Formats: sequence, C-alpha cells, structure tokens
Amino acid sequence: MCPGILYLIFKTHLKQRRCAIASIRNKRTYTLLDSLDQLKTSFGSKPARDKTAIVKVLAKRDITDVNELERYHDILCFLRAYPDNAGFLKLVEHELGNFRNRIETYKLDSGDMEAEYLADTGIVGSGLSHTFSFELTVSLSEWFGNRVEIDWEQYYESENDTISAFLPLIVSYQENDTLDNDLETATREWLNIAGSAKDKTELAILLKMIRTSGLPRAVQRHLFENAEIAIRWNLTDCPASRTLKRIPFGKRFYQSRPMIGRTPDLRARLKQSAPKLSKLSYAEGSKYVRHIREVLGVRCRELYPLIHSDHREVYTYEPGRGLQLVVLGDIVDIRLPLESNFGAMLIRNGMPVGYGIGCMLFDRVEIAINIFPAYRTGESSFIIEEFFRLFYAHFGARVLLVRAYQVGDENNMEALESGSFWFYYKLGFRPVKKSVRELAAKEYEKIKSRKGYRTPLATLKRLAKSDIFFHIDPGKMDSFEELSLIDLGYTVTKYIASKHDGDRKQATDRSAARTIKRLGIRDIKSWTDDELTSLRRLSPLMDCIKGIDSWSAKEKTDLAKIIRAKGSASQRRYTLLCNRHGRFRGVLENL
Repeated sequence: MCPGILYLIFKTHLKQRRCAIASIRNKRTYTLLDSLDQLKTSFGSKPARDKTAIVKVLAKRDITDVNELERYHDILCFLRAYPDNAGFLKLVEHELGNFRNRIETYKLDSGDMEAEYLADTGIVGSGLSHTFSFELTVSLSEWFGNRVEIDWEQYYESENDTISAFLPLIVSYQENDTLDNDLETATREWLNIAGSAKDKTELAILLKMIRTSGLPRAVQRHLFENAEIAIRWNLTDCPASRTLKRIPFGKRFYQSRPMIGRTPDLRARLKQSAPKLSKLSYAEGSKYVRHIREVLGVRCRELYPLIHSDHREVYTYEPGRGLQLVVLGDIVDIRLPLESNFGAMLIRNGMPVGYGIGCMLFDRVEIAINIFPAYRTGESSFIIEEFFRLFYAHFGARVLLVRAYQVGDENNMEALESGSFWFYYKLGFRPVKKSVRELAAKEYEKIKSRKGYRTPLATLKRLAKSDIFFHIDPGKMDSFEELSLIDLGYTVTKYIASKHDGDRKQATDRSAARTIKRLGIRDIKSWTDDELTSLRRLSPLMDCIKGIDSWSAKEKTDLAKIIRAKGSASQRRYTLLCNRHGRFRGVLENL
C-alpha cells in the first residue's frame, strides 16, 4: 500500500477519534457513568481506549450529585482491581488519589459540610459511626488517634449512660465516692478529668482505663461491647478508606482478555495441583492483621475470627491473575471447642475485594464468603473457586458446606438478590434437606426449559431454608449428615451434672488430671499456658469418651498432640492432625 493511502487512512482514523472524544465531552455525567459501567467488564484495545477517554473527560468535571459521586468512586475501584494496562492503571490511581478534593468540592457546592449523605460509605473525606467490637476499637484508636472518638451525639440520644454503669468496676476504689455522689458532672466531663495529658480523646482515656483495670481480657471485652458505644471515625485523607486502601502486592495482572467464568467441573478444578501456601513471619503477619481490621472496619463490618486474628498464623496463597488470598488463624482466647476458624482477605491487584471464613471440622469446611458489591461483576467465580481449592489442597477439606443464611435464609436480601443459591447450585452444591433438594430440582428444570424465566423471590426464600453442601466424592452427594456439636455440648453438660454435681471447676480440674494420666502425657511441664488452656477446655469431653485405655499407644499420643495443637500457634496443624485420627472422629460420632 502506497504511503499516500496510509497517510489518508491515518488522517481518517484520527478524525474519527477526535469526533468520538468531542462526542464524549458533550455527554452528561450520568450518561458517561452508564457507558463506563457497561465498559468496565469489557477488555481489549478498543474498550481500553474508550474507558480511558471517558475517565479523562470525567477527570476534568466536578461531580456534585452525591449518587453520581459514589457511583463513579465504585467504578474506579473496580477498574483499579481490573486494569487494562499500566497507563490506564496510572490514570485510575490518579483519579482515586484526587477523590478527597472531589469530596471537598461536593461539600462546598451542596452545603453538606460533614458529607452526611456519604456517611458510612467508607469513601475518603467522609465519616462513619458504628458500634465496633472492643478489639477493633482499641486498634483504630491506637492507629488513627483523634480521628476516632466516641460519637457523643448518638450516645446521648440513647438517654442511657452505659459507660457510667461499668465505671465502678474499672476505677480505683476511692473514686467511687465521686461517681456515686456527684450528680452534676456528666460522664464525658469526668473522663476528661480522669485522663492524662498524653490522651488525645475521651475514647483513648476510657480504653486505657479498661485495659489497665486488671480485669481479664474477656471481661474487658464484655464490659465494653455490652455498653454498645457508637464510635465516630473521620476518614479525611485516611489511608484505610475504601478509596486509598492498598495491600502491597507483587506483579500486577493486566486484564487484556475477557474475564473467566464459572468452572464446568468443580471436582476436577479442586484436584488440580494448587499453588503453595506460604506462612508469614510474625512481623509480616501483624501487617496483614492490621490490613483486615482496617478493611472490615471502614465498611462497618466485623467477623469475630478476622478481628481476632493471630499474628503468628498468617498465610498467603497466590493462584495467579492478580489474586492473593490471605488466610489468618484466630487467637486462643476465642477459639471454638472442636472446630478451627480461618478468616481470609481476598485481594486483587492490591485492592481488597472481599473476605471469607473457612471453619474446619475434620474434613468438612463451612464456607462463608463475601465479595464486596463494587467487585461482584469481576472474576468472582474464579476467586470463590480458588478459596475452595485452598482448603481442599492445604487443609484437607473434602466436604464444602454453606449455611442457609449465606443463600438467603433469615431474609438475607443481599444473598437473595445476588442469586447466591443458584451460583452454588450450578457449581454442584445441593441442599441438605430432601424437600428443598426436590424443590430445587424442579425449579432448575423450569430455568433450563423456559427462556428468560427467573425464580420468584418467594421460591428463592424456600430454597434458602436448607444448608447446601458439595462432596468431592460424587457418590456421596445423595445425603449429608454432619457431626452434631449441639449433642456433644449436651453430653458434657449431662456429664458435669451427674458426675460433679454441676461443679464445672471441679469437673475441669479432675478431667484434666485424668486426661493427662489416660493419654500418658509425660511432658506436661513443657506445655505453654495456651496449650494448658486447651487441655482444660477439652478434658471434660475426653472424660466422656469410653475405652481410651484400650487404644494403642500411638492413638493416645496422637490425641494428646491434637489437644496440644488446639492451643498452639498453628490451628492448621490441629486441623490436619484431626483429619488423620479416624478413631477420634469415630468416637465423637458415636457419642
């Protein structure tokens, strides 16, 4: 082709691009946001150019409509997690970095100077008010100082002075004369008198008093959380905001091709060779514990195992495509009697996109997973399937169990509206309850045979009345019956009532001594305090197991290892040991 024709083609193409850009500039903001929203899941050279052109136009516009502002923010967050290329990533990062200025412009234009219409969104420059747990409140107060305070406006609106109710338990004895007799000084005023010059907020003063009270940590948690104190968090320039939060990550993944969808064969996928699980050092683990607390806190969400993660047990799992799963064990204080809880933070190209829980009991893992709304149109299937594969490959899970609530029970509208039940059903999960399974089979036939058919909400609610499960062995999908933790609890209750006249301390002391003797534990003096706590917690159950004396020496030694591991720094070790002790599982099922 001659140079003249090539030049003509280039000129024509350039003119078309300029016309397209001019057309974009003339469109209203909501129209551009609609286009960007539709384009965000399309990848390739043309979609990348179109997305870039729209973002560049929006970058020069003030957006003062609160709904458009929040929508633009969430689209940018998605594009940051799923960038087309390095140039586009840089553009998106710049826009998110500039978002605080957008919020300030919005405040001035709207008169909403406190950004109340953006409250609890987690967007930089806004604020939130929430009743956090004790552990998370302590962390936020330490990390963010005077940006985190008691929400006194909300506190006094309740007309219930819950702080003064427990103050007598945490002050020095003489101070009670003041608390009992001074009816003029409000609780807030008293806290300011009680604090030192180093304390920046009334919240910091109260937390210090609780933490230095000498009360056990569990009691401290109970007092604070029962008081239901709303905490206000100012997110101005806050690096923990949804806008600015980043998790350090290695090589970025650029989405140049279409996203991958749901696997056609989950069993085959689970059995594929999995990436390694890397255990982090205490120092590195501590960073991720902070990350997950910030990620959940800024969204006003809390999962007990994640907020109480153990800095000593943090793992990373990286299956590719920019995905990183961070798995965290929980501290001994809050561990479940037999199950082992593992929380997870889901990260895509350094953006936290969700969280999850895997609760192990022998080879069954109870799964709860949540992709944040802004990212659900991304590779959610890939993320969830990798979460399953992680527990299959590295924790010995062979049965995946999802509780009814996760698919919409108890009127969980988020799960019902997202079609959670059918997502799992199409992966091969089936309801535990026979009647619900039969209903699901009939409903699925309607979906396949009627084009455009959607399951009515009332039917979805009926389908959500059962836990659902997936077994790695297709021959075991007809039914599922799990070990009853309720029954085991009643077994111990009846044992203490009949053998120890309801005296739980006596039952614990004597059963612990008997367990040491029955299992032939000779190194008890080398056990840590946490390991001894585990022994005391599990011994009443051990006393209910008959016939341990006839077990082999190895079976007794392995059971002692299980008890010790429950109080160790590695719940994963406990999980794997339980999976290998068939006799222990058998006797619990017989109980």
